[in-house]
Amino acid sequence: MPQDLAGELRRARRDLGAVGGWVFAGERKPEQAMDRHLFDKWLSVAEREAGLPKLNGGLWHPYRRKWATERKHLPLKDVAAAGGWKDVETLLTCYQQPDRETLLAVMSEPRKLRDVAV
Repeated sequence: MPQDLAGELRRARRDLGAVGGWVFAGERKPEQAMDRHLFDKWLSVAEREAGLPKLNGGLWHPYRRKWATERKHLPLKDVAAAGGWKDVETLLTCYQQPDRETLLAVMSEPRKLRDVAV
């Protein structure tokens, strides 16, 4: 976790009067956030235990793609901010994907333009 984010979370916890440490505390150092590699291990174990196939395109990225694609109907800047993308270009080029429902909606909603210049 980036140090600036960790500091921001500490400030928010303090401002809210939250009690306790990290939700996901480090295994060996509970005063620090859990190491991201352990999250990777947990996801791999959870998928294996659930009998789920390994998804193509990475470990976390397929889930982030699904999350971003499901939110295409929401304002782009808000989706990028909520998902932690620093720019909307990455969100658009790598994460939001075409899907059947959205494609059908696009093809089913013609709008007749009456302006000849368009």
